[in-house]
Formats: sequence, C-alpha cells, structure tokens
Amino acid sequence: MTRHPIVFQVLRPAFLILLSALALPVLAGCDSRNAFVPPPPPKVTVAPPRVGPVVEYMEFTGTIAPVESVDITARVTGVLRSAQFRDGSMVRKGDPLFLIEPEPFQAALQRAEAELEVQRASLDRAETELARSRKLLSEKAGSEADVVRWQQQRDSSKAGISRASAQIETARIDLGYTRIVAPFDGQMTRRLVDPGNVVGPGAVTKLATIVRRDQVHVYFSINERDLLRLMGDKPRNGKNGTPPELPLELALADEDAFPHAGKLEYADPTVDPSTGTLLLRGIFPNTGGRLVPGLYARIRVAMGRRDAALLVPERALGQDQSGSYVMVINAQNVAEQRPVKLGALHEGWRVVEKGLEAGDRVVVNGMQRARPGSPVDPVAADAAAPGAGQGGKGDGKPAAKPAG
Repeated sequence: MTRHPIVFQVLRPAFLILLSALALPVLAGCDSRNAFVPPPPPKVTVAPPRVGPVVEYMEFTGTIAPVESVDITARVTGVLRSAQFRDGSMVRKGDPLFLIEPEPFQAALQRAEAELEVQRASLDRAETELARSRKLLSEKAGSEADVVRWQQQRDSSKAGISRASAQIETARIDLGYTRIVAPFDGQMTRRLVDPGNVVGPGAVTKLATIVRRDQVHVYFSINERDLLRLMGDKPRNGKNGTPPELPLELALADEDAFPHAGKLEYADPTVDPSTGTLLLRGIFPNTGGRLVPGLYARIRVAMGRRDAALLVPERALGQDQSGSYVMVINAQNVAEQRPVKLGALHEGWRVVEKGLEAGDRVVVNGMQRARPGSPVDPVAADAAAPGAGQGGKGDGKPAAKPAG
C-alpha cells in the first residue's frame, strides 16, 4: 500500500516538465492579435438599359357585345304550330323560324276580300240607280229625293270599298305574322316556347333571340386624363361629330398577344359626371366566332412611337415607400439605389422615363444581395434576355412594344 506514493514522487518532476512544454505554444499564441478577414463582395448580374424604338400603347378592359341582337316575339295571337330551327343553329336572313296556326288569319283575309266584293257591287248599283234617277228628274218623271238617296248610297259604297281594302291589308299583315323569319344572318338561342302553346300580343311572348356573329362591339370606358391624351390633336371627323377612326387591338383572357384588329366606332358625346369616364365602343370582325358576346377583353390603343427609349427588365425594378427604384453599380463597384420614373410595360420590359442613363450598369439579377453603399462583384449579362414576359393589365395603364 505504501508503494504508490513513492512512485508518484519519483515521476512528478518528469510530469511537470511535460506540462510546461505543452503550455508554451498556447501562451505564445495568447500574445498575438486576432485578424478579421472580411467576406468577399456578393456577386450580382448587371446589364445596361436597352436602348431602342418602342411603340407605346394604352390598355383598357372592355366587354364584348353583339352588333345586333333581336328578340323574336309573337305579333298575333294563336297556337304555336312549329319551331323550324335547331337550338343554337346558324340561320340566314329570311329563313323560317316559327309558324303560328295560319287558318284563322286566312279566313279573316277571305272575309275581308268578300266584303270588298260586296261594297263594289253596292257601288255599281248605286251609280246605276243614281244615273237613272237623274234622268227621270230631268224629264220631270222622278223626285229629287231619289237622286239624293242614291248619291248617299254611292258615297257610302265608296267608303265601304276603302274600309274593305284596309281590312284586306290588315288581314294580309296578320297572316304574314304567322310565319316568323330571321331578320338577318345570325345564331339562334334556344326556343323559349314549345309548339302547342298559345302565344300572342296580350302578353308579349318572347319565342327566342337571334344574335349576329360576324361582327362584335366592345364597350370600354376611359377617364378624362387618358381621353385627352388619346385624342390629342386628332379632330372629330367632319361635321357629324363622329370620333376619329383609331385602330384598336383586342385580346381575350387566354391570349398573350393582341391578334384581333378593329377600330373605334363610337364615343359618348359627354363624360359621365358620376364616374368621370367616357364610354367608347369599338367594332371587330368575328370571322372565327371566337369573340363571344359577354366575354371580357383587353383593348389596346397605339399612342405613338419613341425612337430611343430606355428599357430595363421588369425583374430589375424594386418598390418602396418612395416609389420605384433600380440598383445601379458605380465605377467603384458600389451599389446605389436609384429612384426612377417608369413608363410603359410590354413583355417584361419597362420603359424608364427618368433616372437612368444609357451607360448605367443596372442589377438585373441578385438585387436582394446588393445593399446601397456596399461593394459588389458585378458580372455582365446579356441585356437582350429579360426573362419571362409580363404584360401589363388594367384600365388605362400604358403598355409598350419594342418596335421591330
């Protein structure tokens, strides 16, 4: 039991020498200063603004409406005998649509024609008797009363002929109303009354509706400021006050481009004081039938051409409480936040009206890594590839298209 303390006393000097040797480097390190190595500046992709001609547009949202739409109604009372079209079918002008039983109206026509013959026979007899009475009166063999009576009979027969002729015309019109035909080329809706029902003018009976499909109207509104900008110095046409024939372009909700071309056809004569807007109407051909009345559509109006506009990708823009800005890298590779005034938008490119120069290096990728006043590592990019297009939408918002 006494051997362990003796061994510890023998080995203790060697132990202390070993610990001193290990501690010397540590103590030497404590005397040196710690050196901070800053991180490398973040990489960002930069490109100069694109300079080129653009066509500026103004966009609106409108509603498609038919050029012509007519409710087909029964104009005479009778039993609906047949519907002579398929629901939703296309019809031509003059095609038969409905038939109301014609027999009562044919009988009324025959009755009016018979009445005309009666009145004509009465007129012939009255004229014959009037001539005979006048001869007898001249020979002192007849009375003047007979002459007056046959004159009255003659005049009455003439009036009866006029009345019977009018009744014939009315009967023919009513008989024509029993055969309802298409007033123009168009598409029929479903029929609203089945054959066998009594229809008639006592309570106006709507049988169906026909809609013209070869052309459509598009209605949209424009505020006062955009109206003045749109019209500019363009006078109204002639003395009739019609609006200038401005070309319009239309796109549906699933169309990125504006493939439908039309023109401005009508403008309300006054601005609505309750909304501060003016109602406009364009007309568009509808050859393929894709423009369905009731759909919403985007309308684009060309405002003019700019030959040297500055454009940046939409993704290069930032927004804060003071407005829009871009990050510009200066000659010392330090990021600067530059406020800009924006213009038109088309397919991912935004026109910059103010705040940029053609030679500025704009951050187009990695803007979240570029802090104002901090250095960055700029990498040049191809400014001609802004990425996915982002077309502008909304009433009265301008849009631009690079002019090709």
